[in-house]
Amino acid sequence: MSRVRPDPVEISVPIGRPAAIILRMAGSKRTHHVALVRDETVLVAGDGSLPSFVQDLADDAAPEPTAYATTLVGDGVHLAPVVVLPQEDDDVRPDRLHVLALRGAVPAGTSWRPVDDLAEPWRTPVRTALEEYAGDAPPRRPDWFRPGWHDRVETWVDGQLTATGRRRIGPLRTHRVWGISAVLEVPTDRGTLWFKACCDHFIAEAAIVHRLAARIGHLVPVLAGADDEAGWLLMEPLHGASDRDRAPGAVDVVAPLWAQAQIAALEWLDELRAAGCPERGLEAMLAAWHDVLATSPEMALLTDAERQELPTATARAEALVREFWGCGIPDTLSHGDLHPGNVAYDEREVRIFDWTDACVSHPFLDGSHLARVLDWYGTGEGEAERVMQAHARPWREAFPQADVDHALELAPLADLVFQTVTFAHIAAASEDGSGDFTGTVARLTSALLDVVR
Repeated sequence: MSRVRPDPVEISVPIGRPAAIILRMAGSKRTHHVALVRDETVLVAGDGSLPSFVQDLADDAAPEPTAYATTLVGDGVHLAPVVVLPQEDDDVRPDRLHVLALRGAVPAGTSWRPVDDLAEPWRTPVRTALEEYAGDAPPRRPDWFRPGWHDRVETWVDGQLTATGRRRIGPLRTHRVWGISAVLEVPTDRGTLWFKACCDHFIAEAAIVHRLAARIGHLVPVLAGADDEAGWLLMEPLHGASDRDRAPGAVDVVAPLWAQAQIAALEWLDELRAAGCPERGLEAMLAAWHDVLATSPEMALLTDAERQELPTATARAEALVREFWGCGIPDTLSHGDLHPGNVAYDEREVRIFDWTDACVSHPFLDGSHLARVLDWYGTGEGEAERVMQAHARPWREAFPQADVDHALELAPLADLVFQTVTFAHIAAASEDGSGDFTGTVARLTSALLDVVR
């Protein structure tokens, strides 16, 4: 899932050394330690430390850390979410710890020691991860951190491949695993496919994409298999899906095409609802938003002044959101997190991926979000406005009586409310202590206060 950019790593030494990995350093850095365990023992370097690598946060072209960690010293899979280690210096990024279960041959020339011989701060989180893996997992921990899950996935994948005349030629490889989703690479005799599983909160993605493939197959990933109940997708590779190889002009191409698809979807929304696509229209969204403001622990992160002005600002924002929904554009299929990182474009075809946030809602939320993210990227003056207008153009033609201009003015504010609810619900559905989106609800609320002052 590309809700946030993959964490980059710059590698300058061969993969597989059972010692500290030294990487070129540029920009912001983060150190990752890797605990590869088997039978209550852990692979260590000669000095008893864990193998490690340094992540260069400024390098968008490098591998994602959970992917690199699984190949650093031997084939392994994460048996727990990545651990944020204690950090005394507030000016230094906290180290990360990856706890992996060996899944494959024992690496040659390696040294293994009892887990309890590890020094702190590694010993306690590694021991905790092993106990949780073997026993009762914490609430809301995803299945991919549980024993046997990778074996079950490989069995399912092999069945899907057999139906298409292909075969797997190696174990699944981690592309990224975290609290929301697991994305794995599937090596086959006809190239690499992609497997994705979602947490319970986003379990409907597979069924939704399955329906979209039948209706707007030219705009979504090509499926090689899907299990709607398990929430599993097997997909053909997407060309132009990363910042490294996406062709210029992707957003200009996708904006009007997506609007046209949204208009067409008005005719088959019931199919999406039956697949589990949630309703996030005006009343549902406002009710959820008020609940977030009343119950989210992140309201404590606001300043005293912000909390004092929140009731007045909330009332003002709600009135404007109601105006937005009253401009005459109907609810339809919305991607929910449309930004350049979720668009694949290779100058021949454009495809939208990562449908975890798909819902039935106001279509201009997508156009606004796409444009607003462009502003964050600093892509050039006027580009965001151009993209919003391109997305709105088919709607102007389809609904000439709608007040499109006013809706475009109000869409950024409505999107702030929408995204606040999105992230609050993700946080509530995630394992306690995951911290993947800590502070996001507070930041979005502060931004909304700035808008309506």
